[in-house]
Amino acid sequence: MRARARRAMTHAGPLASVAILLIVVALGAWRLERSRLAALDIAARLIDLRAGELARRLDADPLADPQARLEHALVHGSLEAGIAVIADDDGAVRAIWPTGAHGPASLADALGGDPLLSFFADKAGAIRIEPPGRAPAYAAVRALAHGQVALIVSEREMLAEWRADARALAGLLAAVVLVLSGCAAAFHLDARRMRATAARAAARRANLDMALRHGRCGLWSWDLAQDRIICSTSMFDLIGAPRATAVLRRADFARLLHPQDGALDEVAEVARNGPLGSVAFRRRLRQANGQWIWVDCRAEVVEDSATRQRKLVGIAVDVTDRMREAEISATADQRLRDAIEAISEAFVLWDSHNRLVMCNSKYQHLHRLPAEAARAGADYSELARLGATPSVANEIAAPQGEAPARTYQARLADGRWLQVNERRTRDGGFVSIGADITAIKQHEEELQKSERLLLQTVAQLNQSRRSLEAQAQQMAELAKGYLEEKAKAEMANRAKAEFLANMSHELRTPLNAIIGFSDIMRSQTLGPLAPKYAGYAGDILVSGQSLLKVFDDVLAMSNLESGRIQLRYQKFATAEAVEAAVEDVAAVARDKGVLVSVEVEAGSALQADRGAVTRVLTTLARNAVKFAPRGGSVSIGAQTFRDHVYFYVEDDGPGIADLDLARLGQPFEQASQAMANGMKGSGLGLAIARSYAELHGGSLNISSRFGEGTVVLVTIPKTPPGPRAVAVSAVA
Repeated sequence: MRARARRAMTHAGPLASVAILLIVVALGAWRLERSRLAALDIAARLIDLRAGELARRLDADPLADPQARLEHALVHGSLEAGIAVIADDDGAVRAIWPTGAHGPASLADALGGDPLLSFFADKAGAIRIEPPGRAPAYAAVRALAHGQVALIVSEREMLAEWRADARALAGLLAAVVLVLSGCAAAFHLDARRMRATAARAAARRANLDMALRHGRCGLWSWDLAQDRIICSTSMFDLIGAPRATAVLRRADFARLLHPQDGALDEVAEVARNGPLGSVAFRRRLRQANGQWIWVDCRAEVVEDSATRQRKLVGIAVDVTDRMREAEISATADQRLRDAIEAISEAFVLWDSHNRLVMCNSKYQHLHRLPAEAARAGADYSELARLGATPSVANEIAAPQGEAPARTYQARLADGRWLQVNERRTRDGGFVSIGADITAIKQHEEELQKSERLLLQTVAQLNQSRRSLEAQAQQMAELAKGYLEEKAKAEMANRAKAEFLANMSHELRTPLNAIIGFSDIMRSQTLGPLAPKYAGYAGDILVSGQSLLKVFDDVLAMSNLESGRIQLRYQKFATAEAVEAAVEDVAAVARDKGVLVSVEVEAGSALQADRGAVTRVLTTLARNAVKFAPRGGSVSIGAQTFRDHVYFYVEDDGPGIADLDLARLGQPFEQASQAMANGMKGSGLGLAIARSYAELHGGSLNISSRFGEGTVVLVTIPKTPPGPRAVAVSAVA
């Protein structure tokens, strides 16, 4: 305990010095970082204020030349650090200060490619930027009457005053570190001398502990007067526990003993009142991992000549392996006896003098031996006299080359059969095992019956095999018929598509005549008509146009199914397709009071089939306006992200039920609420729109919540996806 305290004291000084040193360094670094951040914050605010003041002076200056305005504005407020840049409305740099500075071509380049700073301008304040190839800096942007002005200052210029203060604080920290390092070095030298002295003493103790540890021994001393037990380090190693203290109370040591081995009270009583001499006892001790070990404790009772007090001084030896071997031997012997008793045969083992070694109860029952007679060491002749030997039916000779052995079958009085195998052992004795073969004998009689049954079964199996072959032939014929019917169905499907395409072309010609003549009659170009006939002509025109739209949809659907649609790629602005869709639904939206809002990303363009994209957006816009309530709203927009353009159409209509969402987009499928409200159509619009989107290599997705509205998102690649097989299985 005292040695541990000395070791702790030798390390306390250097550790304390190192701890104080680390704390001082950490506090200094924390203080420097806090002051650096504060300096950057104050400098950023000054940059923001100076940028605002510079913008006000530039707007108030009547000079037309941007460079002259900038120089004139900076005469009244000198630019201590950084650069000032004036850009026009397009972002091109028109003036820079200082005039000799190498300026960027655009304001975006000066700001490191960050578009947010120039976009938010006055609202952004001073923001940290990292221009490519240049040191980090802070920049503030202000909007002018024509263009923008930016003030950019590098972090190095902003932290000029802070670095001077930091160098002073670093010098102070270096002095403190030097003083503490000297103290730690002095403590370290003194601790080395103390550790060297302690190491020599520990080496001597370690040699003794090593000898005891390798011998699985431990030293202990029991002071009977104070009832304390002192243990050596090897004693703690013996039980695999860390050494907390060398002195243990007897109650603490008793907790390490197995509860079934008894306490140490009897040993203490003998040591106190008995004669001086040796004491020996065996106990189980609990190790730190919960396992138990056996130890032999041998001690000498000694008495102090002055105080007449006694104590025990002894050694504890680990005998766990010896006890375990004895236990294993006893367990193995018992297992062998249990195994011999558990076997179903009669078993007996004789030694070389024909004396009984062991037998099981089945042997006793077979030979009708009394239980007390079947004892180890009984002579064979005595047991033969007391028991009854079964009659031998026949004997089988042992194969050549084996040890002397014989096998014979014996028939018992109750009709059972035994097969007895006898074999000599290496020590001259012999072992005999009698197996009950009554069942085997019965099986021999049943083999002939089984053979006849087997022949009958083989005949039945042959009949079943012929039946299975006939069924296999029928299945092959059915499969052939299925393939033929499948081919007919595919031909019928292609014929249907061709028929629809041809019929659509044939019907469009007379329908165009009906629409044209009804329009002439409605407009009374050739002369006035009766009001009733003029109304009829208008109805004919509306119905014809509606029917023509259905024919167009059927024809487009047929062409898509047959794969005859060829996309014509051209580059165009996304705004053009959106504006065409909005223009198509503008009149209907005005009549219903539906507000149509458009949000298209400026400069967005794609390379696709313009007519197909316009048709997709027009179909979605018509559906949105149709289902939007009176006074509702519809949003149409486009946004570019990476390699795709995303078109969306949103309405605040009644929405679509979850069951209808799975069907929409398939030919001739409509939402249930559309049919209930009388808003019927061909059911081909969404199917055609989805097919055109997928033909471009994109997709069409519908998201809706019943009662809240619907959003349709169309994804189109910005560039053609390359050669692609046209197989519109979704609309087939």
